[in-house]
Amino acid sequence: AESVNIKERLDFSCAVFDPSGELIANAPHLPIHLGSMSEAIKSVISHNPHMEPGDAYVLNAPYNGGTHLPDITVVKPVFDDTTGHRIFYVAARGHHSDIGGIVPGSAPADSTTIDQEGLVLDNVLLVKNGRFLEQEMRDLLTSGPWPARNPTQNVADLKAQVAACERG
Repeated sequence: AESVNIKERLDFSCAVFDPSGELIANAPHLPIHLGSMSEAIKSVISHNPHMEPGDAYVLNAPYNGGTHLPDITVVKPVFDDTTGHRIFYVAARGHHSDIGGIVPGSAPADSTTIDQEGLVLDNVLLVKNGRFLEQEMRDLLTSGPWPARNPTQNVADLKAQVAACERG
């Protein structure tokens, strides 16, 4: 990771979930991330019925298991090598320093719409067949009226989250 939030402050959480998206185990780091994380996994499951090995998804949508927009979750299904069935999920949620919006840090006190708080990522394919979709993510991070201010840092942090999921 490159951001101070994830690399220095360790503002991230990792966990393992069963095939239905229920929490199995988590690192004892930031339990606040875990309260809604299962709902994020369930959202990925319901919106992506045709997941394949090597895929990973990203979301921060508060109405689909996210918390606030800077907390971005990477979800990766894990498949049985023999049967090809999904057997569990791994996820890493990290607090990104900025995800766009009307103020740096993506936490405006005077916002009247969610878009003013930053970019909403909702079940976005981040890795396909083991390939990190960097250009697609950069295009998304730099879109909209209030794009992310440091997409290079966001991409580095997302790659770290994918690596954590791979390790899981």
